Amino acid sequence: MSNKGFLVLLVIIVVGAIGFIAFGGKNTPKRPQLGTNHKSLGGTHIQEGAKHPAYNSDPASSGWHYSDASAPTAWGVYTQELPPEIFLHNEEHGGVIVTYNPKLLPADQLKKLRALFVPPYSMKNFSPSKAIVMPRTEDTHPIEVAAWTVTYNMDSYDEAKLRDFYLEHVSHSPEPTAGPTNTPINQAAGQ
Repeated sequence: MSNKGFLVLLVIIVVGAIGFIAFGGKNTPKRPQLGTNHKSLGGTHIQEGAKHPAYNSDPASSGWHYSDASAPTAWGVYTQELPPEIFLHNEEHGGVIVTYNPKLLPADQLKKLRALFVPPYSMKNFSPSKAIVMPRTEDTHPIEVAAWTVTYNMDSYDEAKLRDFYLEHVSHSPEPTAGPTNTPINQAAGQ
């Protein structure tokens, strides 16, 4: 390639880059992130039953948690509540925790919520592998979602927002490649 050809190619690349920077991002507004960010309380491992300071979010999104046979726990849908000291270890490993208040969430929405997170998944091209869905009677909203240092409250089932929150926050944690060694469960199958 001659020097003149090289200069022409270089000018085209530079002009293209300037055009992309100047015009490329302005036509597509950035969607704000779902959820409320919370200061990290770290990921200190404690013995089961040990006392610790209060969490700074509800549901808990960072802080003291167990590291024993109970935590982290299997991904999946649970019919009973798990304490934050257990599910926080799953969040530390990049998981998303979806809780619902059985008294506030209508049965038809609960069925849709479970179907979104249990194979065969109800949403095409969405197969969340690092999620826990469980009841939580202290929730003040029908659905509350947590990932490491982020929470999001929902007044009703919204499939798109649940998917978006999951995709935005899954594996954004101190140990994103770690995971439970036990197999996924589905305690809510057929319910």
